[in-house]
Amino acid sequence: MKNLILGILISIPFVLFAQEQKEFDYVANQENGFTAVKLADTWGFVDNTGDLVVPLRSDLISNEEPESDKIGVAGIKYPQLKDGRAIIKKQENGINYYGFIDAKGKTVIEPIYLNVSNFSNGKALAIKLEEERLGKNQLLGKGVISYKYDVILLNKDGEVVKYLEGPFPVAVSKKKLREAPAINAKWLGENVISVKGPSGKWKIYRL
Repeated sequence: MKNLILGILISIPFVLFAQEQKEFDYVANQENGFTAVKLADTWGFVDNTGDLVVPLRSDLISNEEPESDKIGVAGIKYPQLKDGRAIIKKQENGINYYGFIDAKGKTVIEPIYLNVSNFSNGKALAIKLEEERLGKNQLLGKGVISYKYDVILLNKDGEVVKYLEGPFPVAVSKKKLREAPAINAKWLGENVISVKGPSGKWKIYRL
């Protein structure tokens, strides 16, 4: 009887260990101690001990055919935790808005931006939408609103560090914003960036 009980007790850790194992459809390369994993249409992150630290979810960013020459969501093949931040999206009225979660899966920057880059050296580029009320259409009895966006720089807390370029006019509709507006920028150094403005000219900023 004692041998039977001992055998059962010894087997328990192995049973628990087996239950913790998960199968995934795709496992990305490890970066900064975290690895993105995919199951069906959901993604999550495991740490370097194999624990699933960010549970599988459907709002992380990936592209089967990423445009690697672009800064922003279109250039991302699979989710990445950069500087402890990963991009998420939320759709409203057919338009995607982007924000960030931390390494525990908590939303730390609300998805309110039309496009964002991954973080690097504590900074991320983002496209911030602004609206301006121009008055009221007396015939229709509705307010007239004009939309524009600016290219900005965020820190890891979601604070705007600097307004870089804008305003750019934009029509806020599902048809016009099928794809995120491009972030036309190039990092020239850790604290130096060039951004294309509304005039089509490039400006260099020292941050």
